[in-house]
This record gives sequence, C-alpha cells and structure tokens, in this order.
Amino acid sequence: MTSTRKITIFKEAARLFREKGYNGSSQRELADRAGLQGGSIYHHFSSKQDILYAIMEDTMRGLLHKVRRAVAEETSPLEKLKKAVRAHIEYHTEDRDETYVADAELRSLEEANYQQITRMRHDYEQIFRDIIDEGLQAGCMKVDDVLLATKALLQMCTGISYWYSPEGRKPIGEIADQYVELLLWGVCGKMAREVADGS
Repeated sequence: MTSTRKITIFKEAARLFREKGYNGSSQRELADRAGLQGGSIYHHFSSKQDILYAIMEDTMRGLLHKVRRAVAEETSPLEKLKKAVRAHIEYHTEDRDETYVADAELRSLEEANYQQITRMRHDYEQIFRDIIDEGLQAGCMKVDDVLLATKALLQMCTGISYWYSPEGRKPIGEIADQYVELLLWGVCGKMAREVADGS
C-alpha cells in the first residue's frame, strides 16, 4: 500500500466501518472523510468490499508476522504463550479500528474473501494451539480441550480492541501483563501458583 491517498482511504474506511458498521457505511461518506470525490475511491480500490478485505488481510498478515516473530527464539511453552499473548494484545491496541473491523465484520465478507480470511485466521489460531500442545507435552500446562482453550484465549485478548483507550488508567504493557497473569493462573491468582509450586 504505497499511495498516500490509498492509505488515507484505508484508514478512514476502518474508522467509518467501526463507527457505523460495514453495511451502514456509504461510499459517499467515505469519500467525504478521505477528502475525495466519490468516484476517486475506485482508482485505488475496486469496491467497498475490496476495502473491507484489504483491512482484514492487512490485519491478519500483521498479526501473523508479529506473533511469529515474538515467539521465534523461545523454547519454553510458557514463555512462548506469554510473548504471543502480549504481541496479540499490543497489536490490537496499535491499530484499534482495523483490528476491531477485522473481528466484527467477518460476516460481511463475500464468500471467496470469507474463505481466504478464515484460512488466515486458522493459521493464526494454529500458532496458539501448537504452543498449548507443547505445554501439554512438557507438563507445564493442563487443559482438557486445546481448541476450546485457544478460542477462549484469543476471544478474551481480541476483546481489548472494543474498550481500550490510550487515555485509560493503565498503560498497555501493564494490561498485557495482567492478561497473561489471568490466563495462566485464573481468578485464583497467587493462590493457584502456590498450589502449583507445592508451597
């Protein structure tokens, strides 16, 4: 995405789709927000659906890259999970409009686009499933259903894009650490750790 105007359309579309929903957003309003004539959008994107797909594909590529890089040099499943969760949360607060739309508007994709994005989402979930599988084999994690645990974990972390504000009372690093704590030890917190440590 090299064109400055194309980036502007992309960013304004993500903001508009978040505010009004994909189906509630019009080409004319998007053009107004981007400072363009209505037809000028089609010099950069073939349709509103093309813009939605671009937002989702860019988000998934970014997530895949960031999380894979975060865990690449780790050997401990617990450390991998911690770093993967932090990377996921950080990404969802850096580009909140895009990540919100990527999560909320999956249903608005046309069939071919839907299939492509769901394949990317499956590849992304597989990173976390593999980490949990490693943890089970190493004996440092215990879950009854890896698929369910993965979906619950990702849904919890993805939800941050719905409510996080940079002006909030806690910085994102602290929030990410507390999410990791909750995911690893649940609501029992230190008590669960003491039981696990045998203390």
